[in-house]
Amino acid sequence: MPFIFYPSFQALNLADVIFDEIAERVPGFVDRLGAAWYWQLPGGIVVTFRLDYAVTEERWDTIRAEASNPRTGIFNAADFPFIAYGTILSSPPYIHDLQGIAEWSNRLYFQMGHLIIDAARWLQMLHATAIAPHVATPASFPYLSPLEREIVKYALDELDSWFNLGQLHDAFGDRISRRRLGRLAQEWERAGLLTPGPRRVTYALYALIEAGE
Repeated sequence: MPFIFYPSFQALNLADVIFDEIAERVPGFVDRLGAAWYWQLPGGIVVTFRLDYAVTEERWDTIRAEASNPRTGIFNAADFPFIAYGTILSSPPYIHDLQGIAEWSNRLYFQMGHLIIDAARWLQMLHATAIAPHVATPASFPYLSPLEREIVKYALDELDSWFNLGQLHDAFGDRISRRRLGRLAQEWERAGLLTPGPRRVTYALYALIEAGE
């Protein structure tokens, strides 16, 4: 059995900065469990991020991600090598992890924000993947009535994707009660189609109404 080398606690703590920022952009973050960071997405999708190295065990310079669900297992993967976000090819950024003492090397040349944006986009793409037939059965997501589609589109176009019950009831109160609107929000939140409060339309809900047109 090959020897598996894991990052030190210090290296993991340094990388926490990246995943805390991603978690601000994409809902579903669970926590760092052991040596990996986890997201739970709609459709039963679990995403795992891990630090890896391309050169030596003392040089963590890549983030590897995998998406899986109970139906298909691992169905998508992505790598985010730090060198791709460095500004000087001869001095790529990495976490130098030597004898339990970790620190950033060439951090000034690391466009960390670009990596965070790319990782967030990949996670958002998986929200849309969640409604693909080979990943989740159609029954995993609710059927949206024409009125419900109008409500979602209004939230996207007029409320910057915020699912504000008061403002939505002001706009659609003649067609849906405040109580029914509240139950709908709770159902969609449980299904991962709205973020936990303050509620916001997720990419999965956006993709669901797009797929139905």
